[in-house]
Amino acid sequence: MKKDLNYYLALPYKIEIVPIPEAEGGGYLARLPQFGTLGIVGDGDTPEEALADLAENRKDRFQQYLDEGFEIPEPDVESNEYSGRFVARIPKFLHRELTQSAQKNGVSLNQYVCTLLAMNFQSDRLAATLTVMQEEIHSLNQCIGALKYQVKKTQQSGDYDIRELCADEYPAAA
Repeated sequence: MKKDLNYYLALPYKIEIVPIPEAEGGGYLARLPQFGTLGIVGDGDTPEEALADLAENRKDRFQQYLDEGFEIPEPDVESNEYSGRFVARIPKFLHRELTQSAQKNGVSLNQYVCTLLAMNFQSDRLAATLTVMQEEIHSLNQCIGALKYQVKKTQQSGDYDIRELCADEYPAAA
């Protein structure tokens, strides 16, 4: 098939439509993200106008690319279909150990390895979540520790002693 302007215009490129903030004039921006954030764009007061402007700009830009001999990238193929099969080479001793463990558990080697992978995958995801939580807690502790309190202490003479304390210096309630 000849890769002319009509060929490229018919390809299913991913299109993003984003609102333009009122401070920047308002409206909508339509773009082909594969060509960069502002590579090929169109704008308008409505999403439909932005798409129409994008179609014109895309046509002009593709024609320019063809005239200048530039290669036009075709749409990224995003396949969400996976076969569920992959091959992994492992050392012979590990193959033997896994096979023996699978037999002891009365399951196939495939089922046993899938279970181990799933368990480790969940552990890995949990560890990542806990790491994020730990960082958040550490950040909160630093913020709390930086807080200052004013303590008014009544002295027997009736005067007040005003002191500024950090959170970790604050006297515990009796």
